[in-house]
Amino acid sequence: MFDMAKLFQELRKIKAADFKLRKITPIYDDQTLLEIFNRIGTSDLPIIPVINKKGQYIGIITLRDLLFLFQKKHTSLHEVFSHQHVFTKYTAGELININLPVIYDNDSLERVMECMSKYQSSVLPRAKNQKEQITGLIYLADIFTEIRNIIRKLVAERETEKQVEECEPEK
Repeated sequence: MFDMAKLFQELRKIKAADFKLRKITPIYDDQTLLEIFNRIGTSDLPIIPVINKKGQYIGIITLRDLLFLFQKKHTSLHEVFSHQHVFTKYTAGELININLPVIYDNDSLERVMECMSKYQSSVLPRAKNQKEQITGLIYLADIFTEIRNIIRKLVAERETEKQVEECEPEK
């Protein structure tokens, strides 16, 4: 196996900047629900960042937000899609969810995981620092990939140590 203390030591070194930056393209706060659906249909991202006319990040729209919108306002999807005005009535600015925190490149893995847990989200918006606008996303899957890679490295190191010990002559 491997030393758990070493694993925790390695995990404490990880910062948000160590993860792949998943690029995003935000939408403006005055874009309609129809435009939001068009964006979601052409993207594999589960969230869409929303910016104002000055280009400042003001929140996000998640797939969950859209689902809850339909659950609150309508009794069935058939009813939703039979009312065309729904797609032009709502704008991104009205639908944003500003509860998700922004993760900054210097944030620890612990903070990232705490935020994902607290907000029950597998993806969070990411920026270089508090003065910069969001530039991407950080995914829970990337965190697990990194943890898996560290564990593999530690297991390989332990195996190498064992082989060296077996080859050493007894004293």
